[in-house]
Amino acid sequence: MSIRQYCNRMLLCTMLSCIALSPASSRDWKATPEAIAMNYATIQDNRGKGELVVLIWFVPQMAAPGSNGAGIVSAMLDKYVVITVVHGRLVPATGGMSFDDIATLAANDQDDNPLTLVPKDSLPPVNIAMLASLEALFRQSLGPMGSGMKTFIFDTGALHSCKKGRLSVPFAGETYTWDTPIPGCPS
Repeated sequence: MSIRQYCNRMLLCTMLSCIALSPASSRDWKATPEAIAMNYATIQDNRGKGELVVLIWFVPQMAAPGSNGAGIVSAMLDKYVVITVVHGRLVPATGGMSFDDIATLAANDQDDNPLTLVPKDSLPPVNIAMLASLEALFRQSLGPMGSGMKTFIFDTGALHSCKKGRLSVPFAGETYTWDTPIPGCPS
């Protein structure tokens, strides 16, 4: 690889990182309740030295009322805890990123009770199709990072995004938490 190609890759990586991480360094203007919920539900852990962990808890409040399919999406996210996670590292030799192949994930409620992992193939067909579309969207729009993103589904148990509680996810040597009710819940 020539120096010019290397520099172009580094520039591209830097620009994409800025775009991917922009919500952490900016603020929404006239934020909607859906945007507020999305901001709170997304955790970005930039660990330095090119290591990044991102977790997204998809909550019903992210679905804009009246939008196409909002009722189906909200119903699924009321019934299941849907979490997408990615863990990546910068590869200095290439300027690209490598992403862990995440085989499993654990999640706990406010009482530290484990949530039950739900196999994707046991979901209703409409939910399987929605998850397949989401994963395809990640792969197509985010490239290697999107391919590294893995989605896990849990039974909600007593947890609900708009009731007092907590969701915790132990992952990559850290325990990530969301306190509920999340911002964007109706008062």
